[in-house]
Amino acid sequence: MDETITQIGRYEISRQLVDTALASVYDAFDPVERRPVAIRIPRTTQIRGAGPLLLGPQHPGLMTVLSCEENQGEPFLVLEPFAGKPLDSQIPPGRKMEPTEALGLLRQLASALDYAHAHGSVHGSLHPNGILLNDRQEIKVLDLGPTDITGRNASAEQLLRAVHFLSPERIRDLPLDGRSDQFSLAVLAHLMLTGELPFAGTPLGVMFRIAYQGLERDSMRDFPAAAQAVFKRSLAKTPDQRYATCGEMVNALEGALLRRVAAPTRLADVSQFAAAAPIPAAAPRSWAARNLSREAFQYFGITFAVCALILSAVFYFLLPKAPPKAGPIAVPVAVPAIVPAPAAQAAPVEAPPAANAKPRSRGPSSSKKKAEPEVELKPAEPKIIRP
Repeated sequence: MDETITQIGRYEISRQLVDTALASVYDAFDPVERRPVAIRIPRTTQIRGAGPLLLGPQHPGLMTVLSCEENQGEPFLVLEPFAGKPLDSQIPPGRKMEPTEALGLLRQLASALDYAHAHGSVHGSLHPNGILLNDRQEIKVLDLGPTDITGRNASAEQLLRAVHFLSPERIRDLPLDGRSDQFSLAVLAHLMLTGELPFAGTPLGVMFRIAYQGLERDSMRDFPAAAQAVFKRSLAKTPDQRYATCGEMVNALEGALLRRVAAPTRLADVSQFAAAAPIPAAAPRSWAARNLSREAFQYFGITFAVCALILSAVFYFLLPKAPPKAGPIAVPVAVPAIVPAPAAQAAPVEAPPAANAKPRSRGPSSSKKKAEPEVELKPAEPKIIRP
């Protein structure tokens, strides 16, 4: 960086802010207006503005040009001051930004670029060293509409930084439009999200790959397929294959990475319902469809019955069986045979004793008891009871 410049015209230089292959930007002070400004000294031989964008009100993401002046025949621009640092100093090599953080910056850049395109200006050489970022995460685009790919006395490092973000039509010297800046914005998005550039190598090798070779997918293997499709389209070789605007490209990338929920359905009024075509009534089912349904129902019934039979058989053979109940057993009962006793002789009737009569003494004959009739027990024949 050239830090020996202390004054340009009437402006006092305090420090160099940005040094790119296209221009150098300095923090300065205007002693006449008594205000801080920024001085941009281009490396190109011309300064091509964008009509109303060169002087006058601009987009918040674009540096407002206060005046265009000359110093010893060299043109320079006086810009609004901005307390920020180059974006490439805040994206170290290999660092991957969170999708929400990267998409926030890309949205601001897309808005600023689309505004410039709507007013007839094309950047043509967008790269992170020409973008300022402050502590509030606000961006400012410095270089707008340069005529050359690189400026005079550009170093090899500055040249390498510049060519990585050039579009194929810029390298092949074809007409440019807003979709050319979309290609550069897609390269920047790839660098933010993967920490790598999509096209690597020496400056000449990078320019050849950008203009004629395809995109390497190794650095995007962790992305969803939808996000890879967004990069494939925005980094296409011809502008017709890309998105219409930078904002459309960023919206598609946001939807692929964050899987946004669709917006709620807007309520329609009665007139819209009246204009809508009536919904045709559902056609009756054909005979084939009814027959198919009937066959399906029969097949289901047969299958259910077979399964029930199989389960019943399984339970019958697996469950334990109860022991069989014993039938009645005939037990023979011995019934004693009763033999009738012979008729006993009638005993003589004795007269009742007198009142004064003395009781007779019982003799030995009287002590003998009467003999009981003997009963002969004969075994009864068993009777067989058949069930």
